[in-house]
Amino acid sequence: MFRNSIQGSAAEPSFLYLVMAATYFRQASRTRQPHVRNALRDLGREYVSNARRVVSVHAWSGSGLHHLNSNTQS
Repeated sequence: MFRNSIQGSAAEPSFLYLVMAATYFRQASRTRQPHVRNALRDLGREYVSNARRVVSVHAWSGSGLHHLNSNTQS
C-alpha cells in the first residue's frame, strides 16, 4: 500500500537539490564578476537538472519506508 504512494511521488524533485540550486542562483545575482556569475548559474542549473534523478533512485529503493513502519509498530 505505501510502496505505491512512494513510487507515485518519484516525479517530484528533490527538495535539497532545489534549495542548493536556489542558493547558487541567489549568489550569482549578488556577484559583480561575470565569470563567477556564469559559473554559479551553471552550478544551479546542474542541481535543478539532477533534482529529479536523485528522487527517482531513492523512491524506487523504498529505504525510508521500512524505518517508518518499524518506528510506528513498536
